[in-house]
Amino acid sequence: MSYVDQHLMPGERVVYRARQHWIIFAWPGGLLVLALGWMIAAGQIPAIERYWPLAAFPGALGLFLGVAPLVKYLTSEYAVTDRRVIIKVGLLQRRSLETLLGKIEAIGVEQGLLDRLIDRGTITITGTGGTREAFANVSNPLEFRRQVQARIAALERGGAASPALVATGAGYAAEPRQERECPWCAERILVRARICRFCGRDVTVTGEM
Repeated sequence: MSYVDQHLMPGERVVYRARQHWIIFAWPGGLLVLALGWMIAAGQIPAIERYWPLAAFPGALGLFLGVAPLVKYLTSEYAVTDRRVIIKVGLLQRRSLETLLGKIEAIGVEQGLLDRLIDRGTITITGTGGTREAFANVSNPLEFRRQVQARIAALERGGAASPALVATGAGYAAEPRQERECPWCAERILVRARICRFCGRDVTVTGEM
């Protein structure tokens, strides 16, 4: 059973899952292709036929370098549920994040030109109080952000009947949201917000004036 499935609360359901991008296999995959290409060439070109064992070096190196990204790929999970964002990266050096949707102030996506072409990026989650957590090499990061924003919007549309969930000793209880307008985009954000989750701008200085 996956980390996400093991840590779901009663009644909680996963609405979206993401993975590490395949680009993490670029180097080991390239070496394996090189080894395979050399073996094929050695079998078809008599002049280099006796050198086909040379393919063993890049092949072995590719397999060796592929172990770490394979383990990271299989043990890294990114999930959006109807209540939280749950992220776990790594096996021995584990890094995890479990944040209630009502506690998320902004979710940013960083992508360079290559990242946009292959659809990967770094997602940065900003929580109440200005805490930030960044996770790199996420596949389809824009869709991940869209899913988070959609779930937050769904909670906010419920109004007073769907307040943020906060942890209590007995489980999860309702806590009314105290909101104000963002001075930049006029969207509704938490009173204690430092960064607007809609426009991504700093609202601390302007909001206090």
